[in-house]
Amino acid sequence: DYTRLALQFAYGDCAALKEGRIAGVQTLSGTGACRIAGEFYARFLPKGTAIYASDPTWGNHIPIMQLAGLEVKRYKYLDRATNTLDFDGFISDLEGAPSGSIFLLHACAHNPTGVDPSPDQWRDLSSALKKTDLQLFFDCAYQGFASGDAEADAVALRSFVEDGHEILLCQS
Repeated sequence: DYTRLALQFAYGDCAALKEGRIAGVQTLSGTGACRIAGEFYARFLPKGTAIYASDPTWGNHIPIMQLAGLEVKRYKYLDRATNTLDFDGFISDLEGAPSGSIFLLHACAHNPTGVDPSPDQWRDLSSALKKTDLQLFFDCAYQGFASGDAEADAVALRSFVEDGHEILLCQS
């Protein structure tokens, strides 16, 4: 029941979950989940597929993915001059990524910056990503802690699933 409840917490009351189109496994910690995701991608995507992580990202993302055998590249995320989201740079980098690449997205409470896209920016990102064949990997480590509202913190993940994206989620 733990996995079922964790999926319900993350995805809410969505058709994909009700129809059994979402699967889940319990892992040892969020770090362990990220490592399993990296191993999955390394094993089942073509050799040389790159994973793009935000600049900056959680300190463990890069070594976890490298140890899984993936090449880690970075996408623009933080405008360091203003400490705000570099949305145009983010869009430019995802549009310029090679076909089939993996994009690692922080679902909420971006680590280490705390800077998240607004709901409108998440919608624009979803729309831009629908025009690509990029693999979407969400790391959701702090649902409920970013805003104090678990439902509000799930808006990115849930809207992407509702928009028809196929994603891989690591949740802790």
